[in-house]
Amino acid sequence: MLTVVEILESRYAPIPIARKILESVKDLVEENPVVARTYEYIVKFSKCNPEAAEEALNKLTNEGFSEFAASVLINILPSSLEEAKAILGDIDGGYDDEMIEKALEILEESCGRKQ
Repeated sequence: MLTVVEILESRYAPIPIARKILESVKDLVEENPVVARTYEYIVKFSKCNPEAAEEALNKLTNEGFSEFAASVLINILPSSLEEAKAILGDIDGGYDDEMIEKALEILEESCGRKQ
């Protein structure tokens, strides 16, 4: 039996949050080979638990990061200022060092990545 899913909204989401979403629609993961393969990828590359990722996403966006930039940081969990600057590049016009340092602190608190 084919499961029909209605898309209600579109947002940037870090990999751990996408994992939580797919786990909530297990039937779709089991029925659809593309979704199943996506789920396998998400499980393999998730570096943070979904609840911690949601906490980090909220904190980062409250600090002024776009949802996209925050998601990228959560997905990669950079361990240094230089690495985070390289990852962010000119996303949203760039972020200053102080803001990136704050992001690294948030990632450490929420996802446990050592700086």
